[in-house]
Amino acid sequence: MHTDGSTHAVQHNSVPRSGLTTREWADMSQPASDKDTPLSPPLRPGYAHTMVAPPHILLALAAVASASAATLSSCLTTAAVPYLSSSSPGWRAATIPFNRRFNPTPSLLATPRTLPEASLPVQATVRCAAAAGTQLSVRSGGHSYGAYALAAPLVLDLSAFQSVSVNSTSNVATVGAGIRLGNMAIKLYNAGARAVPHGTCPGVGIGGHATLGGFGFASRMWGLTVDNVVGLTAVLGDGSVTAVNLLSNADLFWALRGAGAGFAVVTEFQLRTWPAPASSVKWAYTYEFPDPAVAAQAWMAVQVFGLEEAPVELGLEVLLMPEATLVVTGVYYGARAAFNALLAPLLAELRTRHGAPPVETAVASLGWLPLLAALGEGPTLEQPAAGYNLSDTFYAKSLEVPQATPLTLDAMTALLEYAWNTPAPSDAFWMVLVELYGGAASAVTTGPASPASYARRDTGHVLQFYANTADNAPPWDDAIVGFVNGLVDALGVEGGAYPPYADPELGTGDAARERYWGANVARLKAIKAAVDPGRVVFAPQGF
Repeated sequence: MHTDGSTHAVQHNSVPRSGLTTREWADMSQPASDKDTPLSPPLRPGYAHTMVAPPHILLALAAVASASAATLSSCLTTAAVPYLSSSSPGWRAATIPFNRRFNPTPSLLATPRTLPEASLPVQATVRCAAAAGTQLSVRSGGHSYGAYALAAPLVLDLSAFQSVSVNSTSNVATVGAGIRLGNMAIKLYNAGARAVPHGTCPGVGIGGHATLGGFGFASRMWGLTVDNVVGLTAVLGDGSVTAVNLLSNADLFWALRGAGAGFAVVTEFQLRTWPAPASSVKWAYTYEFPDPAVAAQAWMAVQVFGLEEAPVELGLEVLLMPEATLVVTGVYYGARAAFNALLAPLLAELRTRHGAPPVETAVASLGWLPLLAALGEGPTLEQPAAGYNLSDTFYAKSLEVPQATPLTLDAMTALLEYAWNTPAPSDAFWMVLVELYGGAASAVTTGPASPASYARRDTGHVLQFYANTADNAPPWDDAIVGFVNGLVDALGVEGGAYPPYADPELGTGDAARERYWGANVARLKAIKAAVDPGRVVFAPQGF
């Protein structure tokens, strides 16, 4: 529920920044050994370039495609794709959503295995769905706020796709689309101390993270996860497999980096990696401000500091929580002495506003993997590849605030007055997370060398309004939705919504899509029509 974050002891501006030319970006999207290998002819005139499987594989796929009259389950059986149905042992455990506010009811859950021809079982699954006239949804980690991974009659589970390798020449990582962030981080670090920017929850899967956004504390320095995608392997709605990068399927490459859900089944990512810093500072200062007006002044001081003074090596977040609690926290990717000097003026101002030192201070210098483990707030980064069973019961909304029109003191005060003085229903726990995306020279604002469908690069902060049940489990009280909406309404600010924080209350029409993707909606619709005219791949708020 925290950031959707990454570090070598460094001083300001000494960490490598994104900034490839278009040609360099295109070169990185293919492994070094493949750069001179011509791609096969287009799948559709003027559109997709496909990778051709060996003849015996093509024969197998042809047999699957001929199964249009067969049931979906018999087609999957013929194609040797393992699956579960509602009568299978383990069905309930396999289909519990991360957000237990919802109770989705898919019919089948396919679990294609990896093979030397890695995408073949996924191709077979997609072709079975198309032949049966059945839509499918894709599950990587299954952390969708709206349980959208389980939204279609057929769920295609990618948990077998766990591979991670790093090209020692280009430092581009090839990552299976079913791996969780914690496991990916461990494997990247073990492959030459490499890293990518990503969020703090180690159980989140890379699939949605790297196609919808992917913000973490290192993102101001290295960009979002989508900004570091230089290529993908995807299975289209007709079951064909294709390379997707700047030189092959450029439109789909654009779409999958920001609005990915519903265009195709991504089986593999190629990610630009960075040298993991040797040491970073994880820090948090906790204050109690009973007076909302004084709390707003403290929050305003942090906002001004973040937008005007924070270097890109600083990840910064404000947490607003019950009992008049305001936490200023983040990560500094550099030396402890430089961090102390950087934050000293802000901490002095906060002490003046607070009238006393923080009620709690936590500052630690950590190596890369210990830092990620601490940010994840769990005993370990390593997550189960199968049998993951963590869950919550919650509702969340998001708000993107433009850098040019940051929050006013009046808006902050109004929100805090509501939050401090309105009891949450059913003893629900709530929090508002205020993430610094922008600021001077932020890589999130700059964006990648190759444009992507991720919208609103002018965002200064993203707010997440979050509330869950007291014990993180059902039953759900719909009054909690009203409480969260009250937080948003009290702020009185309109803006976009951050795509990874799916909000089912927005509905499934164009109004919701425009909240997520703004002016990109029309182009995204056209791309969906080109790559999946049969609308086999399904995402409720996607395309």
